Amino acid sequence: MANRVLYVRLPCNPIFPIGVVYLADHLHKVFPDIEQQIFDLGTTPPLDFGSALEHCIDDFQPNLLVFSLRDIQIYAPVGGRGGNPLQNAFEFNYARNPLIKMRGAMGGLRMVSTYLNELWQNTGLIKRGFKRAKRYCPDAKLVVGGGADSVFYEQVASMMP
Repeated sequence: MANRVLYVRLPCNPIFPIGVVYLADHLHKVFPDIEQQIFDLGTTPPLDFGSALEHCIDDFQPNLLVFSLRDIQIYAPVGGRGGNPLQNAFEFNYARNPLIKMRGAMGGLRMVSTYLNELWQNTGLIKRGFKRAKRYCPDAKLVVGGGADSVFYEQVASMMP
């Protein structure tokens, strides 16, 4: 049975981490003696993600790591973090001006690059955190959940340790 649970909210769109809070509240009601901590990487500067995660794990020494993987895609139909995919697609497919068509293609390429970088970064943080937790508790367990995991569970499972 886990007695130290660390919830790690991976970087994502700036929203309230309601799923992690609900989970921590439920666990506290069922197992009030379990120590819990929530660590929100969304409040950490990007260059410090890895070191901040390791520092948190070193301080708390959890035997259960719960990662919240909310965003697996960086785009929304209009104006996501990686740009505007709808505009890129329309410019690439329908623009008569070759410069506009090229702008749409480059925007789409930039979005794919941003998406792959964020996915690589988040899966790397999960693996790095799990490896670090095993230093203190060799039988530490890992749980990955959240919106992205719920929707893309087969793809996410293939990327996890």
